[in-house]
Amino acid sequence: MLPMKREKDDSIYPYFDNLPEPLTTQILLQLPINTLLICRCVCTNWKMLISEPRFAKLHFQQSPTCFMIRPCDVNDSLVSRTMYLLECDPQKFQIGCNNHVKLAPIFKLPLRDTKFKNKKRDNNPLHYKFLIANSCNGLLCLCHPYKGNPSVICNPITGEFIRLPKPTTVTPPSSYKGIDLFRLSPSSLRIEPIVAFGFQPKTNEYKVIKLCVINVRRHMNPSFQRLTLQIHTLGTPSWRNVEVDHPIFISSLTHATSVNGTLHWIRFGRWQVSILCFNFESERLQSFPSAHVFEKNEILDKGRISMGELRGFLYICDASSPHGITMWIMKNYGIGESWTNVYNIDTFLSNDLSSHIGSYWPVKHFEEGAALLSYHSSNCFIFYEPGKYGFKVFRIHGIHQSKYFQLIPHIPSLISLKDVVKGDNVEVLNIHSRCAKLELCEENEVVSLVQEFVCDLASTCSLSSYGKEFGDEHAS
Repeated sequence: MLPMKREKDDSIYPYFDNLPEPLTTQILLQLPINTLLICRCVCTNWKMLISEPRFAKLHFQQSPTCFMIRPCDVNDSLVSRTMYLLECDPQKFQIGCNNHVKLAPIFKLPLRDTKFKNKKRDNNPLHYKFLIANSCNGLLCLCHPYKGNPSVICNPITGEFIRLPKPTTVTPPSSYKGIDLFRLSPSSLRIEPIVAFGFQPKTNEYKVIKLCVINVRRHMNPSFQRLTLQIHTLGTPSWRNVEVDHPIFISSLTHATSVNGTLHWIRFGRWQVSILCFNFESERLQSFPSAHVFEKNEILDKGRISMGELRGFLYICDASSPHGITMWIMKNYGIGESWTNVYNIDTFLSNDLSSHIGSYWPVKHFEEGAALLSYHSSNCFIFYEPGKYGFKVFRIHGIHQSKYFQLIPHIPSLISLKDVVKGDNVEVLNIHSRCAKLELCEENEVVSLVQEFVCDLASTCSLSSYGKEFGDEHAS
């Protein structure tokens, strides 16, 4: 009797496995990446479906921007191989004071050199760690910690990575205006590597560039600067040299962002701030139409201004003013007049609190309203949504060795590197098989966000008229 009753119940309440595959696919596509990784372990059918390249591409196309949180240490006593994913669903920040937001799962970066661990005990973190250049389409570009050479492209979600060929060593010219440059002191001759990673949609290729800025200083004043640029296409065996148009003076480049087949940086020069770009098709390094925020007659704090990409739009978030935060987007790519002020937020933060806040990043699309996340130097994340929840502070708990954290905007992806990189000489490795036995001290620690206090600060948010039009015109 029991089996007959079971069959009757199944006909009324069918199992999830009995649903048509297209319907199952659509349900799974709505899940965030953390939940999806759990679903992949439920049964063989789900694992096969989620592992399909087509499913991975569809899921990536609708995935929101998340953040990778990486423990760091100013004294280099921590390898910082571990990364924690923070999915920026605003509902996560509705928790009460006694609740925790656990940051899981934990993802690992490949180690730079595992032979030291295999052959002998060596506790020098520089033997293992990488720096992160930037994120593009779910992939991270990792660099040598002090030489600056791009070394690895990895997908932290799948654990896959490839090693890059070594770029050509850059040497400064022997002389300049009769000056023997090799006789200068190390403080007078400086070579600064700048690495960035991007995607060219026309050719469906990923590319890494290494820009070397050679600075010569005499009597404490910059007197000469030379730029060299090398480019590597993933899947090819070597690097190519690219001619750089002169003069382009660079003090520093920050916030590398790949949009529309072009890499963009915020460029801090001698007397002005602007946007510099490198187009993969023309292979030219040139100026890019800048936002109106750069027209101020004041030096912007490079730690308080950020640039990024959100759903194909280039944006700039300016928090350098003590009066609040301004968000700009480029409505029509490449047209300077299309830079539009989407919203302004007057925070009214105290000077003591605001002076320790770094850059802000949007955590949801612009037509959905204003919501920002910032990292505070006291190991706190500040979530700010003036239209609903106001201002909330969450402290990071769980890692005791770390002095501070690195916050990396990142769109998680299940797309395999084997489907991205084509080439005869490319070997796709996996951290779970190559480095599974190597565990570092910080890798077993559980990290969570704890709301410590809620500041009921007076705040206003003024959405420009364009903000409403933007949502109607570009709603997806």
